[in-house]
Amino acid sequence: MRTSPPSSSPLRPTKKSLFFWAVKGNLKIQFLLLLIIVAMVFFRVLPLEMQKRIINESIYLGKFDSLLLYCGIYLLAVTATAGMKLATNYLQVVISERAMVAMRKELYGHIINLPLWFFRNTQPGMVVASLMTELNTAGVFAGMAIAVPISNILTLLAFAAYLLWLNPPL
Repeated sequence: MRTSPPSSSPLRPTKKSLFFWAVKGNLKIQFLLLLIIVAMVFFRVLPLEMQKRIINESIYLGKFDSLLLYCGIYLLAVTATAGMKLATNYLQVVISERAMVAMRKELYGHIINLPLWFFRNTQPGMVVASLMTELNTAGVFAGMAIAVPISNILTLLAFAAYLLWLNPPL
């Protein structure tokens, strides 16, 4: 048995990006999440159009039936957006948990294969802490790595397109 580290240390784990963990085993969920985000962006812009129509058409022209229709569409869009946001958050948590489990399994496999001298020189609490708590942040990032940027970018583009549609010289 060795008592000192060898020249080519087995302490180096495989290097994988955090985006690898966001996609590994979660591709179908990520695709579903993308579809929900696209629909959610549409339902975020719809209330702006309904507010404009409520003021310009229903109240200004005194059309009570269109007022009820536009208010109903507005409430439906706001409710749908909230429901889709809830579904998005749920799917992000599912992806986070799956990524954390996969990371923990790989880290555990790596720890099991470490030489005995490592465990003589390392406190057990450090090993357990890295296995349990230090992966939480990486797991949460894996859940949000794709959904949050896409959601923000699509929302920005949708609002910009809506503003340009309202006022092309803008």
